[in-house]
Amino acid sequence: MQPVSVVPLAPPVLLGMFREVLESSLVERGAAQGLELLGHADDFWRALPLVELQRMAQGGNLNAQAELAWRSAVGEGMAQSVAEAIQWATRSAERECPAGEAVLGWLLYQGMGLPRDYGEAARLFERAALADDSRGMTWFALCLLRGHGVIADASRGSDLLRKAAGQGSPVAQYWLGRLLYLGEHFAQEYTAAAQWLARASERGVPQADDFFARCHFFGRGVTENRSEALRLWRLAAASAVPSAMFCLGLCLYAGEGGAANHAEAVGWFRAAARQQVAAAMFLMGQCATFGFGVTPDPEVGLGWYRRAAECGNREAEFELGEAYASGRTHLHRDLEEAVRWWRAAAQQGHARAQLKLGHCHRWGEGVAEDKAIALAWYRRAAAGGEASAHIWLGECHEHGEGIAADPVAARGHYHAAAEAGSAHGLAELGRCQLQGIGGQADIARGEAALKQAAEGGWQPALDELERYWFTEGERHFFGHGTVTDPSHARTCYRKAGELGHRRAAYKLAECLRHGLGGPVDAAQALTWYRRAATLFDAKLALADLYYHGEGVARNYREAVRWYEQAVAEHEDAYALYSLGFCLLHGQGVRRDPKLALRLLRRAALLGDTHAQYELGAAYYRGRVVNKNLRLAMKWLRMAASHGQAEARAFLERIEGGQALN
Repeated sequence: MQPVSVVPLAPPVLLGMFREVLESSLVERGAAQGLELLGHADDFWRALPLVELQRMAQGGNLNAQAELAWRSAVGEGMAQSVAEAIQWATRSAERECPAGEAVLGWLLYQGMGLPRDYGEAARLFERAALADDSRGMTWFALCLLRGHGVIADASRGSDLLRKAAGQGSPVAQYWLGRLLYLGEHFAQEYTAAAQWLARASERGVPQADDFFARCHFFGRGVTENRSEALRLWRLAAASAVPSAMFCLGLCLYAGEGGAANHAEAVGWFRAAARQQVAAAMFLMGQCATFGFGVTPDPEVGLGWYRRAAECGNREAEFELGEAYASGRTHLHRDLEEAVRWWRAAAQQGHARAQLKLGHCHRWGEGVAEDKAIALAWYRRAAAGGEASAHIWLGECHEHGEGIAADPVAARGHYHAAAEAGSAHGLAELGRCQLQGIGGQADIARGEAALKQAAEGGWQPALDELERYWFTEGERHFFGHGTVTDPSHARTCYRKAGELGHRRAAYKLAECLRHGLGGPVDAAQALTWYRRAATLFDAKLALADLYYHGEGVARNYREAVRWYEQAVAEHEDAYALYSLGFCLLHGQGVRRDPKLALRLLRRAALLGDTHAQYELGAAYYRGRVVNKNLRLAMKWLRMAASHGQAEARAFLERIEGGQALN
């Protein structure tokens, strides 16, 4: 399972997070929960001091009563009081004041202090609209567009909203710009949206500042200007617009539109989190976990992830799944709980979570094994842009897991992963091209693909290429499935050896040393043995080359060094004999008869006839060990019985009574 990961600050990821939050329901709750708290009837009422407004309302001014109702409802410049809002709006509406009817309709629409009643709200909005009240026109237009309390009529609603906006209503200008920006109920027109949002922003509508900032950030309808976007989000955030608080924090977190400031970013994320912006809760988790703007505290970070996950943030759901899968912080490892959170994220389209679920079902981790379900989740992850999912789909098709084996489809998925920039996918495609899986073999392209994959960071690609060339070398050397061709085998061994395959390097050295598949070249053999020197066989070969002076000046000391390494690695009869011989005769090392005889005895017991001869001769002569004719004859006869020529000659001389030195 992968460890927790910080959200990268690279522009594509940043843009993705902005888009996901700003163009989803994570922040834009207005459409689902009712109309936003917006706006005065006109600039006159906006500028009127509260004391003067109260005096006018108590004096019977119906429009003043409507405005006082509005300020009481939203708590603007005074303590919020829904009861007073209802009182003043009712008094105004009963006298058929359009402004009062609009505010009373808004209270009914929101269900604020009164039972929610879209039908009555729409009726009051329509009456206000017929009298050209700007709020009534705007809100009735929205009811017509949404079909709230009235039969939906997009044409009439759009005409009415445009009329209100054209007459200068900042609320209507904001809504028209917003709907044009989002492409809701109108064809998406960024240029027109930016124009209306600019007008509403100039009139002090903070929600318009938020949307106009989006235009500047993404360059939609206006020239991209992230500094201006940052300025506008600051204005909107100061008016407690939740999405603006989040976006301001994200800009400060990533240094977009200005210098990065993690401490200030955390402040705005926390403010947005209090407004139930789940994405802000998630980023609070990131900041707490990794210490951006706050002291690192993984437990606090995990708490924020849980809050965000419980609010439906899919990134947090995924991270919570990762935490349970790895047993992070104070959690016990619990794959079933991990699967539960991954599933929640996957159902919201989180591609990595879908991939994780695929793995869990494929291998039965935290859930019952089911290859077919695994395949379905892999497909969803691939469709969601997770390139690596194509690799696992390719594996399933190649090996027939959850579906009939289909090498052609497998190769197609590997190709899709490679096209998406996956080095692993490119390696799998290269393997197919090398081996002719799912299509025609193309060795040159396969080799190039595997090398490119390795350069892209997928090091196992070189291992694959090494294995291929070594296997090809073995196949041609031994004639497995083809005609024996040592020359071609030599070429293949070289390719694998150049990639670091030690056994191939050793086999190439053997070919060069013994003239297999080409001329003898002891010097080159030495080079390749050195490249394979971690192998026991290569150590022994290097020792022999230095001992006999093949391809290099004779050097007993270097030979002994390699013999010692070989003996330390493996209980090999020849290595033991060779080192024992050098110690016995003082070649490359000070003579050590006792150690030499111990090594020779071990080699002799393992069946080395040369060691048996040396032991027999030593016991017979009695120069480095006490003379022992019984042991001498035992070892000499054992060596001679296995065809050791020197032992046979030695015995013949003994039997002939000849002197032995």
